[in-house]
Amino acid sequence: MSYPYQQQPGQQQQGYYGAAAAPPGQPPYGQYPPSQQPYGAAPTTQPPYGAPYGQNPYQPPPAQYGQPQSYGAPPPTSQPYGAPPGQPPYGGAPPTSQPYGAPPGQSPYGAAPPTSQPYGAPPGQPPYGAAPPTSQPYGAPPGQPPYGASQPYGYGAPAPVHPQSAYPGNAPPPQQPYGAPGYPPQPQPYGAPMMPGMPGLGVAGVSFILGAGAALSPAEADRDAEKLRKAMKGIGTDEKALIDVLCRRTPLQGPQITQAYKNHYGRDLAKDIKSETSGNFERLLVLLTMPLPEVDATELHESMKGLGTDEDALIEILAGRTNAEIWAIKQAYRVKYGQDLEHVVRSETSGHFGKVLTVLLQGMRDENPQSTANVAADVDALYRAGAAKLGTDESMFISILCQRSEHHLRAVFQAYQQRFGEALEKVVRKEFSGDIERILVGLVQSIENRARYVAILFEKSMSGIGTNDNKLIRLAVRHRDPAVMAQIKQAYSQMYGKTLGRRIEGETSGDYGRALVILVGV
Repeated sequence: MSYPYQQQPGQQQQGYYGAAAAPPGQPPYGQYPPSQQPYGAAPTTQPPYGAPYGQNPYQPPPAQYGQPQSYGAPPPTSQPYGAPPGQPPYGGAPPTSQPYGAPPGQSPYGAAPPTSQPYGAPPGQPPYGAAPPTSQPYGAPPGQPPYGASQPYGYGAPAPVHPQSAYPGNAPPPQQPYGAPGYPPQPQPYGAPMMPGMPGLGVAGVSFILGAGAALSPAEADRDAEKLRKAMKGIGTDEKALIDVLCRRTPLQGPQITQAYKNHYGRDLAKDIKSETSGNFERLLVLLTMPLPEVDATELHESMKGLGTDEDALIEILAGRTNAEIWAIKQAYRVKYGQDLEHVVRSETSGHFGKVLTVLLQGMRDENPQSTANVAADVDALYRAGAAKLGTDESMFISILCQRSEHHLRAVFQAYQQRFGEALEKVVRKEFSGDIERILVGLVQSIENRARYVAILFEKSMSGIGTNDNKLIRLAVRHRDPAVMAQIKQAYSQMYGKTLGRRIEGETSGDYGRALVILVGV
């Protein structure tokens, strides 16, 4: 009986799995080679690897690598093993004439750099980590305040240059990253330098909502803060004291009182007001503690949160604003809510109405009263885009009404009326409908006469069944500066034959009504 792989008598020896036996002169499969042949040495009877079979046997390496050595033999002492000529052996210390690994003329790695040049810094620069030259604040671009230093914030900042039409097809200007310095906002005088992120300086538009009132002195702000604390401390609330302080202060002065309150009592004035009041009265007083950009940012957020969007609020807040006001609102929105206002508005609106809001949010209107735009050309363009054709070229209306300077547009409106016998506002009402009609009409009205436009908005907030308190509060808080309100009240009386104060008094009541009447003035 035979077993697999067992050699039989007279049978040639087989390798494993039926392989042929090893050739003569070779050890059996599975055994080590003969000891007389050093392991790894090149066979003397075979050509080197890669050489044609039967040709030149193993040849020594080129002369530059020295004489051939037997496999496994140490290298000659005249040359370190594996090192090129003139180099120290690997692992050995480098020659003292040149630091290890350093290019000629350099200090050794890890050693102190030469005193003539700080380590790693370009020529003429301070060492990394060292304070920069005093002539330029650390990290700030030339001509800018140091990062972290107080930045101007608020309406009245000079506006950016209007380099070209931003609609359609032009990218929006760079925006200020969230968390950038310059916030929380502090009251700034009218005409403060522009905010970070705005394009280059140009001719600034005149803000309608800011008067020329003076700021409070520190002592005056402290006294008002003390009155407010007494009005809310202990049991009960002195609503009359709250009204007398907050409703008689300008948009510039309200935030000063808020800061003085926190400085003296370590408390948030708005939170204390919320805990002591309610309803429309609470909402009104809380807005009076904020800078105007934060007021508008807060109201924009309220108009878009939850289900549905208050398009009327978007139109009221964004139409008829200067470039500086738009940029201040965007900055306040980003800081308070951590979102880009333009992105949020885009997600909440659509169609040509959304396009108008997007263009307005660029804050790139031409505000130069000496604009060189051609009045006759714009009159022709508006006529061809509307009355002269079947259908409407909405983009042309949007581009002209949202980008041209207000001074130029007033000339266009007058020229259009004279040439075609029809007011442009009436043309817009014929060519558009819905939200796009309302915002373009608002733009035309605000450009023609801002005080009259706001007076119309006040009346709309109280006309019909009930009162739109949210709208009434926004308008009263934003335009409460006495110099601004005086123009609006005059326009209102001329249009409606009654005073704005008496109209509000008849539509509201209680502490809320009394606060509004004081804001507006009877």
